[in-house]
Amino acid sequence: MNTPDTRAPQGPGRFGSRHRRLRLVVGATALVTAAALAMQPATALPRAQQHSLGCAELARKVLSSSHVKTVTSKIVPASGAMPAYCQADLVPTRSINVRVALPLSTADAGSGGTFTGAWNGRVLNLGGAGYAGSYWSDFSLPIQRGEVGSLTDTGHNADWCNATDPRTGLANAQPDCGLAGGGFVLSPAGKLNTSQVDDFIDRSIHEQTVWTLALAKTYYGTAAQRNYWVGGSTGGRQGWQMAQKYGDRYDGFLLGYPAMNWNRFIIGEAWPAVVVNELLGRDGLSPAKSDAANAAAVAACDSQDGVTDGVIAEPRRCSFDATDVKGLTAKEAEAVNLIWDGPRDADGDRLWGGITRGTSFSTLLPDGNGMSPMIETYVRYWLAQDANYDWRTNLTIKNFPQAFEASYRKFEQTAATDSTNLSKVRHGKGKIIYYLGTNDPLIVPFGSYNYQQRLFDRYGLQGTRSFVRTFYFPGVGHGDPTLTGTASAQSQLLDALLAWTERGKAPESFDQKDRGTGTQRTICAYPDVATAPGANASCRTRTRVPADLVTQSLTAEDRP
Repeated sequence: MNTPDTRAPQGPGRFGSRHRRLRLVVGATALVTAAALAMQPATALPRAQQHSLGCAELARKVLSSSHVKTVTSKIVPASGAMPAYCQADLVPTRSINVRVALPLSTADAGSGGTFTGAWNGRVLNLGGAGYAGSYWSDFSLPIQRGEVGSLTDTGHNADWCNATDPRTGLANAQPDCGLAGGGFVLSPAGKLNTSQVDDFIDRSIHEQTVWTLALAKTYYGTAAQRNYWVGGSTGGRQGWQMAQKYGDRYDGFLLGYPAMNWNRFIIGEAWPAVVVNELLGRDGLSPAKSDAANAAAVAACDSQDGVTDGVIAEPRRCSFDATDVKGLTAKEAEAVNLIWDGPRDADGDRLWGGITRGTSFSTLLPDGNGMSPMIETYVRYWLAQDANYDWRTNLTIKNFPQAFEASYRKFEQTAATDSTNLSKVRHGKGKIIYYLGTNDPLIVPFGSYNYQQRLFDRYGLQGTRSFVRTFYFPGVGHGDPTLTGTASAQSQLLDALLAWTERGKAPESFDQKDRGTGTQRTICAYPDVATAPGANASCRTRTRVPADLVTQSLTAEDRP
């Protein structure tokens, strides 16, 4: 998998199923009808023959046949390795912005595609990051592969954040509104903007998908053959949201290090700051000391997998105690152990997992005594709904379970993204590749361990693996791993997804290469394990998850 797979999709695809149904929640206009048709049964063509539009005509066509608020379209010239493409920007509803990049149609002299013009018939809906509020990514991945790409700002870009609401004369949101700040959900009057929550969690990404397919059909004169979601972090959560609610509308999902379990993971990430604030005060825990504790944990647990390579292969099996670290006071060691363990309730039952041993504290504990801005603005604006809320004087180790429960219940129905009901994906023959690093300092791996185990409990191990494959990369933080081969990891992972959805070849393993040491290892689909060190090893199939890993993956809520 060293070069991107730009071949035409094989077989009938998501839009070739004769039993496919779609329910759209946007207006019944001519262009939206086109979007609906684009997601309804269609015959897969070796090459499209329908009439296409020029890019300049696309915006006029949309405006004349739908009720979008604004739309523009233009050709973006080629630059370096990036081919020219047609870019459409639209506001379909509310303040949701969607940008779509389309390989040139035949009307715009597009050529070289395997379906029509420069297009290969696929759509890649791309995910965002953080609290979004902007277009996080560019379109190099889809356009260089000949695929349509799309993005959304999730409904609160800088213009919206800074605008005045004419009804109140006040700003739309709090100052902390954007990529790293959750202030967009709270009005200056202190009222939760439930519509903005829905825009961010669900509505914007649904609109993104619907309108991307509609624009592709309008521009090329024929429907897409395949529809995918690709994203990491918030983009991974967005993909899971679509899989859980609209899974039959996609052929596949490539989901990395996802911010899912939103109402639990993000309050759980406040735990390190609360612990240090209470036990160590403003002096905090120096980064040098937390780094020393993590280095000692790696030294103690590195060889548990039989290979000494500078990483902990299975963090859940490392129980190293910080009291064994020289140079830590008793209180500092207590704080480190609590951070590694994660929050528990008054009975000692697990609420959420902690930072894995061997992972830097610096992201969730900046300067050794602070709280990540992304987490702090969630606590202030989403949970407390008080712009003046001070976590240092309000959150304690003792009352943390109440705060955790409040977050869980408050957004259980609107912003959880934690349902294991993937029946629409499964019945629609869709596939999911799910991956993350076990040293993620921002979104601790526990949420993925927990969700994976709950999937196994619902569908069985083999039943789950028939449509979901998960890969845990040791030593990798918040982002993509490095794989052997010349193509980017994201491109290789995407090619593996296409091979699974379009040619029936399920991924068994990937060969990881450490960025620093160059050490290579075979990463098997969980819970399988490599039979030997290094790359290109075979995988030993497990018929069940080891009992100790099951126990370490569940919360009190998950147990009978």
